[in-house]
Amino acid sequence: MPAEHARRRARLRDPGALLTRQMAALAGDHARVTLKRERPWASITFSGTRHYFAVEGDGAAEPAEMQRLAATLPDHEFSIPGHFVADILVTDHSDKRLLVEALSIIDPVEPPRDGR
Repeated sequence: MPAEHARRRARLRDPGALLTRQMAALAGDHARVTLKRERPWASITFSGTRHYFAVEGDGAAEPAEMQRLAATLPDHEFSIPGHFVADILVTDHSDKRLLVEALSIIDPVEPPRDGR
């Protein structure tokens, strides 16, 4: 049981999982947010992860809801302990689907507690 508890705690602090949950809250009840893939990212001074998401509206989703989400995401402040979202782009947009790329960076001032 302790291993499962540790895995659950890690998922609760995982930047991709936190972004997924927070985007789902923004998207509302008529959309599903799926983390499609992640890949490490680094520059000379920073390191982090590039996350790729699909946001898909269900049959009750209104096109205006997806347009609102597409407009809201780039300026939204996400809360990810020990990280910050440096960039978020809507790379594809339709009435029922968004493709989103986000770049989370390990915060050099307040790094994650678990050493990530």
